[in-house]
Amino acid sequence: MSAEEIKRLDEVKRYLTIDFDGVNEFKEITDLASELCGTPISLITLLDKETNWVKVATGVDIKESPRAISFCQHAIVSDGVLVIPDATKDQRFDDNPLVHQAPEVRFYAGAPLVMSNGYKLGTLCLYDLQPNDLTEQQYKILVSLSKQVVYLMEMELSKMALSQKLEELEEKNESLRQIAQLQSHEIRQPLTSVIGLVNLVRDGQHEVDDDWLKMITKATDILDGKIHSIVNETMGNKDMKLTNFNKVVEEIEDYAIILLDKTGHIENWNRGAEKMKGYKAQDIVAKDYGQCFSDEDRAKKLPELLLRTAEDNGVARNTGWRIKKDGTGFWGSDVITAIHDNDGSIIGFIKVTRDLTDIKNTQDSLSLAEERSRKIIDEIEDYAIILLDVDGNIERWNKGAQKIKGYRAKEIIGKNFSIFYSDGDRTDKLPGTILADAKKNGRAYHEGWRIKKDGTRFWGSVVVTAIHDNDDEVIGYVKVTRDLTDKKLEEEE
Repeated sequence: MSAEEIKRLDEVKRYLTIDFDGVNEFKEITDLASELCGTPISLITLLDKETNWVKVATGVDIKESPRAISFCQHAIVSDGVLVIPDATKDQRFDDNPLVHQAPEVRFYAGAPLVMSNGYKLGTLCLYDLQPNDLTEQQYKILVSLSKQVVYLMEMELSKMALSQKLEELEEKNESLRQIAQLQSHEIRQPLTSVIGLVNLVRDGQHEVDDDWLKMITKATDILDGKIHSIVNETMGNKDMKLTNFNKVVEEIEDYAIILLDKTGHIENWNRGAEKMKGYKAQDIVAKDYGQCFSDEDRAKKLPELLLRTAEDNGVARNTGWRIKKDGTGFWGSDVITAIHDNDGSIIGFIKVTRDLTDIKNTQDSLSLAEERSRKIIDEIEDYAIILLDVDGNIERWNKGAQKIKGYRAKEIIGKNFSIFYSDGDRTDKLPGTILADAKKNGRAYHEGWRIKKDGTRFWGSVVVTAIHDNDDEVIGYVKVTRDLTDKKLEEEE
């Protein structure tokens, strides 16, 4: 094993201590990855010496698998996202039980989790049980989301270190309080001697001579020594690790980390906040944190509402447009955590902000692309393209369907697609059989006479395709019909 791999494994062990289940954002990322990339399974994994640990999962319930058969072992040595469209055609997986036995994995895409120190600890990965691929946009989404996983992991590890240091500091303070109590009587003795010698002179019972000066000098030296001893015990062993940790927080650039007092005024402002929002610390400290919200959000008193939510629940989360110093906006995800003293009283808040503008823009682009795709489908006239629910009821209807079958969308949506079949076909339960075949096999094909709105017939060639959710459950069907009446009549002639 190489020295670099040993160091990488040491880093993996550090990050395995994170409570991934306790941070909702990790699960939100895997859910988003599956949704935007169109795969039923998405995982966050950490690759140890012999085990591929599944820390967060969408679409599957698994906690670990042997490293020897993992796809992720190949992803962490790749330069970018590893994409395997069909594992059955990749020699690396010829004997892999995940491919050739249940669950019979076909598609894999894994983005390495590259930490700030350069080590690749695991992956944000996608699986599908059928061949698949990523579009250019989906590729970029996976890379962007993997970076968010890294930022979250590094932040969570830093928070754990901070909590540990705060606990150690509290233990140290308690020890110092006990030391102070033990030392107090040792201070009183030389202090009493000094006071007594001064009182003797003040009351005229002793002159300020060499003997008196020697006695008071000795008493004050003892007192001075005791005070220095306690000061050294208190301050001499200052926890430099905590100081260094605070410096690390100040230097973080990918997250805006802001300390607020209990009224929401800014007390501390790290480099990430300066980079993200444009204000230098001296320009923003002591001002209300609400000035980074839009006028609309301030009118709704969103900043105050978030603080009250954090005060009541311990934490508050919100995502929306935030305003930089130059007036431009960015899509920010905020987590505000309440800080309590030893008595449980609120003494302030920590606000952590991530800039998700790139992800927001990508989602908007995908939404626009999907809307364009829907409009294109709606405009197609040579094919009837119909969206059905799980029971075969019509949910969407394009121009081709109207042209071929004669119904307008408002006349047919909500009705069952069996309306296009003859009485004999319905008696034979042909519509239900077609849906059952599509559910079982993924799609079903059929040709036969169909009925238009005016009662006339046409020869329809039908393909019904099942639509699945991330858990591979059927949630509906797409039915595509071609009018082949002319061809059918020519064949009969």
